[in-house]
Amino acid sequence: MSGLRHVLRYVWETGRSIRVRLTLWYVVLLGLILVAFSGFLYLSLYRSLHDELDRSLVTEAQRQIATLDFQNFRFGEGPDNLELGIVAALYDRSGQHVLASDPRQPVPVVVDALTRAAEGQQTLVTAQSPGGAEWRVLTTPVVAGGVLIGVLQVARTDSEVVATLQQLALLMALAVPLTLLLASAGGLFLAGRALGPIDRITRAAAAIGAEDLSRRLNFAGSRDEVGRLAATFDRMLDRLDRAFRRQRQFTADASHELRTPLTILSSQIDVALEQRRTPEEYEQMLRSLREDTGHMSQLVGELLTLARADAGQQLLSHEQLDLGELVRNVVAAMQPLATQRGVVLAENIGEPAVVNGDQTRLSQLLLNLVDNGLRYTPCGGSVNVSLARRGGEAVLRVVDTGAGIASEHLPHIFERFYRADPARNRADGGTGLGLAISQWIAEAHGGHITVESVLGSGTTFAVHLPLA
Repeated sequence: MSGLRHVLRYVWETGRSIRVRLTLWYVVLLGLILVAFSGFLYLSLYRSLHDELDRSLVTEAQRQIATLDFQNFRFGEGPDNLELGIVAALYDRSGQHVLASDPRQPVPVVVDALTRAAEGQQTLVTAQSPGGAEWRVLTTPVVAGGVLIGVLQVARTDSEVVATLQQLALLMALAVPLTLLLASAGGLFLAGRALGPIDRITRAAAAIGAEDLSRRLNFAGSRDEVGRLAATFDRMLDRLDRAFRRQRQFTADASHELRTPLTILSSQIDVALEQRRTPEEYEQMLRSLREDTGHMSQLVGELLTLARADAGQQLLSHEQLDLGELVRNVVAAMQPLATQRGVVLAENIGEPAVVNGDQTRLSQLLLNLVDNGLRYTPCGGSVNVSLARRGGEAVLRVVDTGAGIASEHLPHIFERFYRADPARNRADGGTGLGLAISQWIAEAHGGHITVESVLGSGTTFAVHLPLA
């Protein structure tokens, strides 16, 4: 019982294979085609052979009438002159049998045909002899001088036709299953050859885990469907690899960013608990702790924003906004900070520009860019915020005269916690997430953000947003 179960399971698992299913469909379709073709061939040959039999009877009847001895009412050339396999018989006009070409093999009597022939009609029917054989019988009137003088019957057994058709049927009965068997073997071979690369791709893909996404299928096949499938998998693995790397880097950076203020908080608390202090000293320590917790709260808030954005859970409200008014509000809000740092903050608003967007998020984007410019522009420098329309876009530009960014760092500045440029450190309270959030906000509004910078000459951020 267990052995039968294993066999059934093997058959079931094998039947679920695409290779086997493709072969089965191919064999079934081929079988239907072969059966239809065989039936058509059999019927065509059946009709052709019977038509040829009928034509031979008509031709023989015409020849016998043409050579008939009307005076003695007998076959003119004798019965031996009949075509091989054909027998004939003569009847007088009253239907009485007169002469047979071969008394040992008489023509089956067809009374109705004799009656019609007496009336001048020719008939061609199939009749059965007393021995059980089927004959094709042609009955035709014999007319001389416009007067009916008798009836001629010529007949031929269809045994040759039947034998030919039986031989064809036997040949088809052997050829069709053999053809299907060979087609099954060939189909399995060809399906295996065609699906073999997919098996290799499957095994290679199964060996790639989340811990090692650097491996690739590297299928060096032709540019067919399988080759394109492998290339698609490789591109997908590239995207996954980059995403996992960003995630691991993001987690490591976030842990580092949070660990530093937590360590400082723990150290300050330990120092505060070592000995009694004056109220003024405790107040100073609490103020320092509040600054650190404020930095941590900002960092956690920005981390939460990016996490929700990555998960598609950060919803935006859309309303028509006048970007000129938004620029004025942001510049007014940042003016005290610019004055404190000795930086000139100016605005330049051209034509009115209205967009569909989230006012809170767009304000956050512009605040991040202006704050970034003020943070890295030395005293005596300037930050200019401009608004212009270009085609179907509104273009916001924040131009500073700060230290600038080296060209090798420009492609990475929108990455989270990017630290390659020593000039852009976190000592002044930055979290390293402002530009990443700004890029997400721009893209969430159907726009994009670009940066241009020359080391030592300042930086320009440009935000392109579609107009309402």
